[in-house]
Amino acid sequence: MSRSLPFAIAIAATALSACGHSEFAVRPVPKIVADNIGQPVAKLQETFGAPRKVDSSGIKQVYVWFLPAQPAGAPSGFHGCEMEVTVDARSQRVLGYTLSNIGWSNCGEVQRRIRIAAR
Repeated sequence: MSRSLPFAIAIAATALSACGHSEFAVRPVPKIVADNIGQPVAKLQETFGAPRKVDSSGIKQVYVWFLPAQPAGAPSGFHGCEMEVTVDARSQRVLGYTLSNIGWSNCGEVQRRIRIAAR
């Protein structure tokens, strides 16, 4: 019986790791946002956290995130990427986005870790 116990534990551990397993990937911010057009804005909130502000006007909302980044060789100061995402107020789906470089930062180089679905 003592021989089968480690074997059973190994099988159980393998089965548990296969179920509900999620992986993470590091992707550039423009790719993340572009992939989320037409998707619920909640996905972006999961990735970037709570927005810095949300402006509501009629049937659209604009979510604004500031993503700090300190580029190599940049002087101290305010550097990063500001992301504005337009969302349909009724469906809460992403309609479009704009990215603005702040300081010496380049939005194309700012990356975030996101969870990807297991396949």
